[in-house]
Amino acid sequence: MRTAIPLLLFAIPLISLLGAGCLHEHKTEVAEKGVMVAILGEASGAIQGALDELDTAASTTATSLETTGIAGPDAEAVFREKIASHPLILTMITYDANGTVIAAEPQSVKVLVGQDLSGQEVVQRALAERVPLMSAMFPLAEGGDGVVIEHPVRSADGEFSGVLSTMFMPYDLIRPIAEDQSNGTPCTFMVIETGGHILYDPDPDEVGKETFGDALYAQFPEIDRVARHAAATRAGYDTYTFFGTGTDKVVQKETFWSTVSLHGTEWRVMVIREK
Repeated sequence: MRTAIPLLLFAIPLISLLGAGCLHEHKTEVAEKGVMVAILGEASGAIQGALDELDTAASTTATSLETTGIAGPDAEAVFREKIASHPLILTMITYDANGTVIAAEPQSVKVLVGQDLSGQEVVQRALAERVPLMSAMFPLAEGGDGVVIEHPVRSADGEFSGVLSTMFMPYDLIRPIAEDQSNGTPCTFMVIETGGHILYDPDPDEVGKETFGDALYAQFPEIDRVARHAAATRAGYDTYTFFGTGTDKVVQKETFWSTVSLHGTEWRVMVIREK
């Protein structure tokens, strides 16, 4: 009994210290998750704001075309002014009710004038639905990946004239926001479409890949599971294993995600941290 009492007295503070250590680790974990959620909110808000700004630019241009018409020098002048004032806008084109391009800016895309785009899914939707919409990402002939925002254009008397198509690159929109919000934190961002295509990743080589079924990700079935989880739910949390950022070492990662959207097309914004 004499030896038991000192051992018991030693055990009490040890247990307290161990408990305090666990509590400290728990508080640290909670704090780190809190940082992830906070910067996710900031990034999602900024990306949504940038999308809304692009949409407003496209919408006001479509309104201007009600007066100028969807082709001719006046329409092209409206395009040039809008492109000059919005660096994210790469091109603006209009096509008629048959899907034939009738005006385009800048000069580099004027070769599109006269081309029939009616075979493209987004053009078919825009002509059939005659409401604003945002496309899925698609590869550009000149390299990179683009998205278009389509706005119907009507004449002064309300008749359908055609469609204004405004193109931008999601990577260029997202990158400065993601880099700003992750700066000084252990977090990175990835943005994906609900179909699984990667719109943004710190590694530009990952952009355009499909998380569903890509050979690289096949080595890590959890990637497919998490991507499908994110695609199916507008906000959530999950964990998975993958290569550490910039290394060949496999590490455990965790992610929170939220959603930004425009005209029914949703993007999942994911903040990621190595555990």
